[in-house]
Amino acid sequence: MGRMRWTAALAALLVAACGGGGTKTPDDSGGDGTGGTGGGGGTGGGGDGGGGGGGGAGGGVAPTVDPPVVVGQFRFWSAGQGLVGEVSDVSADEAGNVYVAAGEAVYAKTRAAQEFRRFDADDAGLTKNCHDAAGIATPAPADPAVMCPVISVAGATPNRAIVGFRGVGTDGDTDADWAVDSGGADVVTFDGTTLARERHVRVATPPGYVCEFFVPGTGDEQCFGWDPFMVGGRRKMRQVQRIVVNHDARRPRSYGDALLGGTHASIAILVANPEDRGWQDLTGGDPAWADARSVFEHEHPAIYAHDQFLTGEAWALAFDPTSNVPWYANQFRMASLPGYASMARPSVTALHGLWWGNQEPPLPHLWIWEEDADPVDASKRDGVQSIAFCDDGTMWVGSESHGLAFRGSRDATFTKVGSPPDGGGVLAVACDPLDRGVWVGLSWGGFARYRGGRWIRDIAWDALPASARGPVRSIQIDRWASPRIVYLAHLASKFGPGGVTAYDGP
Repeated sequence: MGRMRWTAALAALLVAACGGGGTKTPDDSGGDGTGGTGGGGGTGGGGDGGGGGGGGAGGGVAPTVDPPVVVGQFRFWSAGQGLVGEVSDVSADEAGNVYVAAGEAVYAKTRAAQEFRRFDADDAGLTKNCHDAAGIATPAPADPAVMCPVISVAGATPNRAIVGFRGVGTDGDTDADWAVDSGGADVVTFDGTTLARERHVRVATPPGYVCEFFVPGTGDEQCFGWDPFMVGGRRKMRQVQRIVVNHDARRPRSYGDALLGGTHASIAILVANPEDRGWQDLTGGDPAWADARSVFEHEHPAIYAHDQFLTGEAWALAFDPTSNVPWYANQFRMASLPGYASMARPSVTALHGLWWGNQEPPLPHLWIWEEDADPVDASKRDGVQSIAFCDDGTMWVGSESHGLAFRGSRDATFTKVGSPPDGGGVLAVACDPLDRGVWVGLSWGGFARYRGGRWIRDIAWDALPASARGPVRSIQIDRWASPRIVYLAHLASKFGPGGVTAYDGP
């Protein structure tokens, strides 16, 4: 089939400590997407995105374009249908509105509409906090702040979504303040015509709560006065590559919460109902930190291996619907955070910030295929890109190197499935609520279903439009439609621009 090998684009991983220190970043833009599906997925910025109050709004642009390509019960949108940009994610909110993360803009439409409307920073008041990456060490760049590329999106409660940005750099604590504060996420609203920012989300712990450098001999109870986190706060996630919203209305305290995963931090949490949780506001009312309110800054299943502290980067996030426990992976290990489900709020620990309970399983955490956790050889690490749960608690995991695996809710171990012929690795998985089959996005392009112990291709490769032959980075399902609608986000490839696929068949 001559399909593109995309897996190599993820071969280079971030390798960074929670504190300062060097990082290794992917050298291919393919690694800047967002992957997987859920169980249902400042002070130095110099831009106009701070302060939380929603920015300007506009009607967007709905140009005259071709209608979606229709093949059976599949519909396809790409450049010919007005989706111009680096498509990397697609998601529906509970009202059925559909949002696309496309680099230079967010695209949105109602469920029934045939055309997407385009919204950039000026149309919707989206946050502008990026500068030229060449000035990452320059405290006051000469160029104006612009919107960082939009790389992830998650539909939330009706007519709301959260979009994630690719900030400049990864987690170098010595970078200029504007770079450390770049990226993050915006909460937006959409009424079918107008998209508007509601607030910016700065993934950070304010100053005074986290210590990086303790005075020797004090038992980690005394921090140096110059400690960078104590003075400037801890800010580790600039690139928000995956967002998953808690849609379980049976649990009102956590309904509407959002998990965020990306560079360095495997999971951060934006709390939707802080008052119901008795949340402690660490911002202290300081307007400079207002965008960090209601944020649990980060956790990760990091390990020491190969003489390095491996934090990796995250695309895989999901809620177990039977327990409300979030799961996450950083390419080397997986873990869960049970305290999220059992504790109303995290505790505030002296010099260590917010603590929402221990990760499970504990160190060395969980792996399915490769214990080695090699930061150079992709075949010698798990390379998890996506996690999804079925309603009965069956857990599905997709790996860029090893394919698909699953664990039943009563199983102790995972069953390894692999990948279909000519499929490459797995970048995205989603459990179909209709039949508990699994939709799988493939790194060599296209998609398949795994159901009843066999691989199914619903549409022949030659029948796919060029855009639908690109690697599938994200699969998300509109469960509020009848019948449900499966959305797939295709990355650009040698076949042409990326795009979006929708399916409402059996």
